[in-house]
Amino acid sequence: MNDELTGEALERRRARVAESNRRFGRVLSVIGAVLAALAFVLLVAGGLVLTGLASNPAGTDDGAVDDIRGFATIGMSALPGILLLLAMCGLIVGEQLRRGSMRRNPAPPDTVLPQATMVSGFSVLSDGWHLIWIVVGLLVSLLLVGLPVLSWFTGGWPSSVGDQNAFAQYWLIYGAIAFGITVAALVSLIKKRAFRRAQAGGRIRPGVVAGGQRFWRWFDYRWRFDLWLAGLGGLIAALSTTALSEAVGPGSAPGALAAALPLFIGFLALGLLLVAAGVVCALNFWRSGEALGTGESAA
Repeated sequence: MNDELTGEALERRRARVAESNRRFGRVLSVIGAVLAALAFVLLVAGGLVLTGLASNPAGTDDGAVDDIRGFATIGMSALPGILLLLAMCGLIVGEQLRRGSMRRNPAPPDTVLPQATMVSGFSVLSDGWHLIWIVVGLLVSLLLVGLPVLSWFTGGWPSSVGDQNAFAQYWLIYGAIAFGITVAALVSLIKKRAFRRAQAGGRIRPGVVAGGQRFWRWFDYRWRFDLWLAGLGGLIAALSTTALSEAVGPGSAPGALAAALPLFIGFLALGLLLVAAGVVCALNFWRSGEALGTGESAA
């Protein structure tokens, strides 16, 4: 009887801990989302402030203008990166706790250095929400990358802002990062759908080892290199547009476009090749022998 009560008490304690972790995870996720949104607001607000300063507003002295320009520049350079790093920490840990759990691995592999000492499992994001976040990422990327690139061709804003107040470079850097993350999210969705098709087609069966399982478990499951390849490819593809910044538009020199095209095409092709490699690897995730929504620690 005492053992039974002890078992019931243990289960109740586990349930309380799990609920507490879910609440804490929700808090961390909200904090992460707010920090990411704040980083985006800083980029947009900083650009608008520098645009206003470029018009030489009346009633402002040079010292005040320099101070405002300095604050706006800091707000678009290092600060968004710091906020995004903190946001990533909050979102990754928060979503792990909110939608699942992390625990010590009861049977870690017997290796010289510790590996997979912690394992996690969490509910997989629905396809609908996955698509919503992809659309959000595309909109952010379109604003931060698309507007500067379009202005190179037209000579309009934001490239029309003078060099002293230029800010498009910050938009391009963070926009390229956003595009890389969005591409990785798209490939993640492709991975999920391919895994489910493999399940429905009977290719994933208990006790049956798929071809190349050891490699794909290490490559796709342990290190998620499929998503890293896709994200890096998206980043490079977005940054490839910078080769055209001085080669197009009303003030470009004759022959500048012809000189810039090989660099642009080369980096764009490299980015697309990496994305394609990421897709191919994601399509083979089902061979890893692991389920969606699970993971293990590097150490």
